[in-house]
Amino acid sequence: MNCDVTLTKEEFKVLHNSLCDLDRFCQFKEIEEIVARIRGVALKSAYAQDEAAFDRQHTYFESFREANGLRARWSIYELDAHGFLCPHPFEGATHVLYDNHWGQGDPQVEIDGRTWADLYRAADKVITKSGDMHHCFIESFTPIRDKPGHLRLTTGS
Repeated sequence: MNCDVTLTKEEFKVLHNSLCDLDRFCQFKEIEEIVARIRGVALKSAYAQDEAAFDRQHTYFESFREANGLRARWSIYELDAHGFLCPHPFEGATHVLYDNHWGQGDPQVEIDGRTWADLYRAADKVITKSGDMHHCFIESFTPIRDKPGHLRLTTGS
């Protein structure tokens, strides 16, 4: 290779996941050494960049949470830094519904606006309303087919 290259997120993900698949065959010393070289030399910088990007996103998410007095934690890392100010892609969404397996009932709250920040605030309210602050990591929003305008919130702990 005679130049510096840049990997896309998808290329890096495929390469990383392929190395994880190769780990299953590492009882062969030669494969183990090749995988170690790829991880330790060829991808060392890419792993460091990916970790730094994750840390920046996490810091942004936590700063936003604290500045807005939210209790739930954002765990949708596909959202770019400063993405809370951007419109979310759920056209016509009016409510967030939480199928609550751990708290009280299946609460829902109205979404007050069209940005990711508005979804975050609605998710925080519905989690708080459920009484389940253990599962407070916001992981996804999914449109509910038979309830137009409603998004199902998925959380983790």
